[in-house]
Amino acid sequence: MNYTVELSNTAEQDIHESVRYVTLQLKNPIAGRRLLGNTIDCVDSLESFPARFPVIGDPILVIHQIHFVPVQNYLLFYQIHEPSHTVMVLRFLYGKSDWASILKKDLLRS
Repeated sequence: MNYTVELSNTAEQDIHESVRYVTLQLKNPIAGRRLLGNTIDCVDSLESFPARFPVIGDPILVIHQIHFVPVQNYLLFYQIHEPSHTVMVLRFLYGKSDWASILKKDLLRS
């Protein structure tokens, strides 16, 4: 059965800012387009069998069952809601950032 994939406003903003950074700050529009295309492909792939990607192993975050998948130098974070067959993309963060702290702060706010 296929899942419905939704992006949080924060995830949409993360993706936009990441593509913008690669395109404008790094002055590489081709890489920016490639990042956007790969991100869209990754998000679309979550419609079928989203549980194939691992859950974050952090002891605090593991209880929230947040999965992650690498997209180039970034990580896409999401949760699966089985009853509604929905995948919620939470964040799209640079892989070398302190993403665990960012996710923990997000969870405290919600």
